[in-house]
Amino acid sequence: MDKKGAKGYWISTAKVINQELFNEYVEKVGPWLKENGGEVFAKDSDPIGKEKTEDSNLAVICEFPSMRIAVEAYESSEYQELSKLRTAATVNSTFTIMEGMDEATKLRRAMGM
Repeated sequence: MDKKGAKGYWISTAKVINQELFNEYVEKVGPWLKENGGEVFAKDSDPIGKEKTEDSNLAVICEFPSMRIAVEAYESSEYQELSKLRTAATVNSTFTIMEGMDEATKLRRAMGM
């Protein structure tokens, strides 16, 4: 699952319908992410949704040191408890965990190969 040097990413879109509850999630998940090796890589509160995400008013990418860590973080009992706040505060959520490019692939691309 872990390619050498490849990071893991959480990619999520949603329509926030309860800002107060979502703010509570953000306050709690931020420190938890850092404790688990993750960080918010990108966030947009006005994304241009396509293909079933047109009503999204939030898009977030979180980065982890590896795919394994990203999956373990998501599947942890702590995050599953935190995610209840996110799911209660949003509708039409999407959530995907993906692996980034490994170092060899990045090097080949940089060299035009």
